[in-house]
Amino acid sequence: MTFTDYSRLRQILKEKRKALTIPKRQQDSDTLCAKALSIIQQHIPPHKWIAAFWPIGDEMDIRPLLTSLDKLGYRIGLPSIKEKDSPLTFFAWSSNTEFKTGFFNIPEPNQSTLFTDAPGLVLTPVLGFTKTKDRLGYGKGYYDRTIALWRQQGYSPFCIGISWDEGLIDNKDYQAAPHDQTLDIILTPSFIFT
Repeated sequence: MTFTDYSRLRQILKEKRKALTIPKRQQDSDTLCAKALSIIQQHIPPHKWIAAFWPIGDEMDIRPLLTSLDKLGYRIGLPSIKEKDSPLTFFAWSSNTEFKTGFFNIPEPNQSTLFTDAPGLVLTPVLGFTKTKDRLGYGKGYYDRTIALWRQQGYSPFCIGISWDEGLIDNKDYQAAPHDQTLDIILTPSFIFT
């Protein structure tokens, strides 16, 4: 099935996520967090900060990964949306950080340090993805704008997309737009696309 309007494709992918059982979600999250920790330790030294996300809805639960990274001394930033259609800003997170409700009802760190430089690594939620590492998000473009800005500024953070196995879509069903940012790795519980 070829899509010209990606809203239907997004709906199909959300339905696939919703159909996952609680034990499957837990097992897949545990598997992915272990794989991600190993990859991150290979690619990013602890003095670099990591732009991450706090899972919402049916996204992969990476909170155990974030806690492990925090214990290992990595600095973690979680996103904040200050204005509609702007790049994301990232505020420091640690295991004892309190949250407030931000734009789109997304939890974000409350009164924490703002990162002003680019991260060494980006963990981005992925709704759908192709084997060529094109990412389909929720359609608002925040991660694309943010990654593009860092790249335009001469930074090259290592970008890892986090998804369920069920997010895989065929290249014929999704064609990335010119503004869409290709990721370095797509990581799922069963696969690593490099």
